[in-house]
This record gives sequence, C-alpha cells and structure tokens, in this order.
Amino acid sequence: MPRIRERGASNCEIAPFTEQASVGRAVISLRKDFFRHNLSTTFHLGTSPVTRSEIPLSVTAPAVIDHGVRPPHRHLVGIGELPPRDIFRILLLRPNHRLGNTLLLTPLLTELERRYPGAEIDLVTGCEAADDVFAGFRQVRHIHQLTRRPGHHPLHLLLTLLRLRRNRYDLAIDSTRGSRSGRLLLFLSGARYLLGLPDSKRELRDGGAAWQAALAKAPEHFSLDGVYALRCAMGLSFTDNADAWPLLRIQLRAEEQACGRALLADLLGHAPDGDRKVIALFPNATGNKRLSGDWWLALVDALAATHPQLRFIEMLPAHGQSQLQLRFPAFYSSNVRRMAAVLAQCDGYISADCGVMHLACAAGVPTLGFFTRNNLIRYRPRGPRDEALCVADRTPAEVAAAADSFIRALSD
Repeated sequence: MPRIRERGASNCEIAPFTEQASVGRAVISLRKDFFRHNLSTTFHLGTSPVTRSEIPLSVTAPAVIDHGVRPPHRHLVGIGELPPRDIFRILLLRPNHRLGNTLLLTPLLTELERRYPGAEIDLVTGCEAADDVFAGFRQVRHIHQLTRRPGHHPLHLLLTLLRLRRNRYDLAIDSTRGSRSGRLLLFLSGARYLLGLPDSKRELRDGGAAWQAALAKAPEHFSLDGVYALRCAMGLSFTDNADAWPLLRIQLRAEEQACGRALLADLLGHAPDGDRKVIALFPNATGNKRLSGDWWLALVDALAATHPQLRFIEMLPAHGQSQLQLRFPAFYSSNVRRMAAVLAQCDGYISADCGVMHLACAAGVPTLGFFTRNNLIRYRPRGPRDEALCVADRTPAEVAAAADSFIRALSD
C-alpha cells in the first residue's frame, strides 16, 4: 500500500512506493475533500444530487489526480500520422461493464492483430466477463479491470492509472465516440500516440479538414468506430463493402465447440438433425428494450404455425428464471464461453437488443435482433446472415411475418 503522509489541510502526498515490481517514484496530490464528500453521501453535478454509486469515471479521475500533475493537452493522431511499424505496446480503452459493449471491441482487436502482428495488447474494461470474451485473442497480454463504480474505489483507480503510465505504451486507443471516461483515460495514459475519432469541438478543430472529411464517411455501426479510426490514422484506403470490415468474434476453441454440441444434444434429447432447425431464444433485455413473456410466447406460436419444423430452446438470463414458463428446453450458464459454445451449435438465434444478442453474433450463429429504439443501424447484429427488425408498436404476428425471410434463409 502507498505510504501517505500529511501535507497541509487540503491535500496529502504519497511518498515513493513499491508494488511487487517497482513503479518508480510518484508524487501525487490527493484531495481530502474528494474522500470527505464523494466517499460519504452525495455530491451535486449541476442541480441533480448524485450518489457515490453513480459517480462516473470522468468525474472520479479528475478528483483523484490533481490538475497540477495532469499531462498537458496532446493532440489525437492525425490522418496518416500513425506509422505501420514501431508499434509494439498497445492499450485499448473501453471502461464499460456491459457484455455487449465489450464484445463490440472484438473487430478492433482483429484489425490490430492484422495491422500489428508483433504487438502486445492490454485492455482497460469494467466488464467482469472480459477474460472470457478476449481469451481467444493471442495478442492480448493483460486486462486492467476497473470496478463498476470507480467512485467507491479511488485508490484502485489511482493505482491503475499509475500502472498504465508505467507501461509506456506506443499506442493508446479510445475505441468509440462519446465516452468521456474513455477519452479521459486516453489522455492520462501517457502513450506515444493517442488515437480516437475526434468528438469534441476542440478535437475537431485540431484534426482539421482531413478528419472532418473522414468523419463524413465513417461507418455507422458502433463496432467499427475504432477500426475506422485506426485505418484513417494509418492512411489506409477503405471501402463501403461490408465484407472488408472485421466481424464480432469470440474465438471458440475446437474443444469448446465439441462441448457445445454435447450440451445441445443433451437439451434436445438427441443430436440435432438437418430437418428440424433449432432456434435459441433469449427473451430478456434491460429497460425498455425488454419485451414481455406473453409477447414472446405469442411470437413463438406465430412462428411455429408457419414453420412447424422449428424447435426452440430458451437461454436463461443471469437471474436463472424462465421467461417462457418453461415451455421449451432451457439452458443456463454464468460462463460466457460456455453459453457461446451452445449458441454456435444452433441454426438461428432471436432476441431483443442485448449483450447475449452480440454474443450470438460473435459465436457465428445467424442472429435476428429486435429493436424498440431508433438505434437499429448503430447496434444491429452485423454478421453475413444476420437481420434486425424494429418491433416498436408491432404485434407478435406482424413481427413473425417480417421474420419469415430470416427463418427461410436458415434452410438455404
């Protein structure tokens, strides 16, 4: 643990400290008022009180690290300024705890492995399943795990930032637009090159006409933000052809695939055959993306009436409760890779927009996603046989009719 000695009434100084491997000398000013106010009850952002469990990283980090020791403002790398060689230590930033947002990083990892095959990649994430998601990527070296609520653990955040700066990365990447936490960590990382799509007015001004022209042609899908930024920074040409962009992948091993086949056969009571297509359903999502159990049962009845050859299995959510009254064989696993292995053996997958939808897409199973918000283009499943439907204000029978082309394509 750091050794803290008092230094006046408003801050304290951390004396030189050592972990198992020395991190060198570090003098960091910590604010007592941060601990006094932010670790107790509430503080105010604007006019709304915010509890400590809701404190975002973009607020916590500036409070932990004093303005006097922040790195000076540095520009994002410009178009064509990132070298194709001499990049060996890469830091990928996505401080978010959601499974779906973590899976949406996998196309960028695929692109980095292609462009810098001799490099090592570290990641910063808040997702507890990150180790499982990235286990199949050979260049991933270390995952820096942030807590879901950094306001609870400012010293953990401080030590993570110090470890990042100690590594002296050649390249740090903020993988998506609009993440204040990701952009803050980018500028605090100390990396030689800082990469991200310009988002603020200052970044757009610094990037000049070249970046503004590039942003006008950027792909809309969330998973391609980082890929497009990397290609632009390397001065590479790009194409509108969807086949030219890397897909979501979870990289299942052969033994995991075999385990998935065995698990699915156990669920069905026999090995899957080609005559009866197996559709995995995940009738759960967060917030207003969630559709009711009755809605799902009506949808399944409509699909079965038109396609009697279909068989359904239900993938259970984290709370382990069936949403479909146990009408179908149900599978539960808290292990992301085990769930992906079963999904990969199914003929198709249907759910609302959620993390498991992206998991199915990453596992390579044809995926149909239902969207109740106007973000379909940004977050839709993006595989070659995937489809997405807007289901807001549509009945289950109408959605089943619209899904007919997806179901028929499974037999092709």
